[in-house]
Amino acid sequence: MRRVILIALTVLMASPAFGQSKAYKACRPPAGHGEPAPIVAIQGPAHHGTDRAIEPFSLLQMEAAAAWRGRRDEPAANRGVEALVHWARAGALREVVDAGPAGSNTNSIYSLRRALIAILGSWMELRTSPAGRIHHAEIERWLGDLVALQDVPTGGEKSRAKAEAVSNHNNHALLRATVAAQWATLTGSRELADKAAQTAVATIDGMRADGGLPLEMARGSRALWYQRHAIASLVYLADLLQPFGQDLWLPRVDGVDLHRAIAFLLNGIEQPELLSAVTGGEVGSSQDFSFLVRRGNGRHYMAWAELYRARFPERDESRRLGVLLPQISEPGWPLLDDYVGGNTTCRVLSSDPA
Repeated sequence: MRRVILIALTVLMASPAFGQSKAYKACRPPAGHGEPAPIVAIQGPAHHGTDRAIEPFSLLQMEAAAAWRGRRDEPAANRGVEALVHWARAGALREVVDAGPAGSNTNSIYSLRRALIAILGSWMELRTSPAGRIHHAEIERWLGDLVALQDVPTGGEKSRAKAEAVSNHNNHALLRATVAAQWATLTGSRELADKAAQTAVATIDGMRADGGLPLEMARGSRALWYQRHAIASLVYLADLLQPFGQDLWLPRVDGVDLHRAIAFLLNGIEQPELLSAVTGGEVGSSQDFSFLVRRGNGRHYMAWAELYRARFPERDESRRLGVLLPQISEPGWPLLDDYVGGNTTCRVLSSDPA
């Protein structure tokens, strides 16, 4: 019997899961061994989308970065950096295709920003790896060109100069600000950080007293979907801008703050019937709640909540968010998403990477 017990213990200790911390499990490496082929032209959803075509590359970056951060997994980091070098040398993502009769760049630039946020968030980790230090200059030249390429007004060709399209003021503008804040983090540019903060503050200043964001409330049955979209960017921006002395959590003069926007989202999830008064008469029960479940591509739109709960663990909003999020044994854990630059579960559980 003693021998059987010793054998069982030996097998258990040899198991990869034995003795692994929650952080180690969250910071999982990329699956598979392939590298996605570089995509040069970004066409956006109007051309059936390049979002999905870029997703495997973004996922590789986010998972490689997490594995390096939480496990110091050098082979995983090498995979991520090698893919970055390959895409940089291929001139990937450099062509933005206008679409439709108005020649709009809105969807193409949106796709570029979304990809960049995942890539830049990952590069913040991967640049500290041995391979990252070797290829640092080449990769950042390419990334710098892409950051400049997306930093433009969006809309139809004739209306862009005046930035008249709503995409220059809603959640699209927050993605532009996120790229600026990430690049400020990578380069130390206070000017870019201030520019990103101005966009974020303008969004918070324009918020209704109840926490609803007017431009997102105009989305009808997708009002909560886009409220969450904007909140994800604002929460991530708050983290990125804190080292620059910008505090997005400070209340307005009337006491309304970003916490109120999160409470509004949670109230709408719990009582959607109350939303019809603020969504143009749209029936509350028709709200799109797909952001509460893991997406088919491995992402989770609620990944931003990990950042919020880590920063404000004592708040009631954090408790309510915890009820909605997948736990370690459930599908969707760890939480990662392009819009917040990667695996946020790994990020908060390994706040002091080795």
